[in-house]
Amino acid sequence: MKARAIAKRSIVKLSMLGLVSAILSCALLNPSLAQSVGKKITLGYRFEPDPLILEGISGGKLQAIEVVKTEGTTTGFCNGFVSNKPNHVLVLSNFFEFLKIEVDSSIDTTIIVEGPGGVWCNDDYNNVNPGIEGQWKPGRYRIWIGSYQENINNSYQIQITDRN
Repeated sequence: MKARAIAKRSIVKLSMLGLVSAILSCALLNPSLAQSVGKKITLGYRFEPDPLILEGISGGKLQAIEVVKTEGTTTGFCNGFVSNKPNHVLVLSNFFEFLKIEVDSSIDTTIIVEGPGGVWCNDDYNNVNPGIEGQWKPGRYRIWIGSYQENINNSYQIQITDRN
């Protein structure tokens, strides 16, 4: 009887291990499943570390203009493909006279920022990497990092600094 109970527990453990392995395999085979969704960061005056570095996976199946309902902004065109949910959520607790968000990736990426005062898009702030800088109001900002081709995903880093 004890042997049967031990065998049942072993089967349950192996089944759980198999389920976890299957989920991880799917995420690795389809990077869009592993995208960062809504990583919320709160920043205040003189935040540390500066620059703050965030990581994620770019791209998605929606055209950027479908998400923000505009083709372009004062900071650039709304190009590329993004996921339906933002990659990051940035909450600023106070006004920033200067704040810069810059993306670094091995492929050409795009950025969309939606927050107090509007929407800002960019694709070539620094060569092929997008970025947005300027004055930022306090509040909640949603940030999408896009890829130029649908469902082409790639890792990226975002640097956020208040140093000019």
